[in-house]
Amino acid sequence: MTKSIIVLACVFLSLQSKAQESEREKEVKAGFGVSIVQVPPQFPGGNDSLHSFLNSNLSYPPDAKLKRIQGKVYIGFLVDKKGRIKDIKLLNGVHELLDNEALRVVKLMPSWTPGTAGGSKVDVQYILPVDFILPKEEERQE
Repeated sequence: MTKSIIVLACVFLSLQSKAQESEREKEVKAGFGVSIVQVPPQFPGGNDSLHSFLNSNLSYPPDAKLKRIQGKVYIGFLVDKKGRIKDIKLLNGVHELLDNEALRVVKLMPSWTPGTAGGSKVDVQYILPVDFILPKEEERQE
């Protein structure tokens, strides 16, 4: 008996996401020996909440599931000074079905906490990798 369980995994492998997990604030040289503190934008509730949001809202397209299409879709967007998601773009896709689903869900996202640099809110480009993974087919026993 084959279980048809869809596994949707969202892997946050971009450098920006790793920076968010390892350290929220980062001090960088701004020139002339001056350092400023940078804080990247954040989904409301953090990365765990982002993961939950994606898992709750993504649905594997039936045709993609049937054809066993899977892979990682990269979506880029701007988190503006007010935390709004703007300029959503497909950066690297897998297949039209998966690409469109990832774009659809990113468009549903609520406003984020904006990033800051030197204590001021700034626009920040963000890259979100979204993995679409199907379970391996069980071998039939005869």
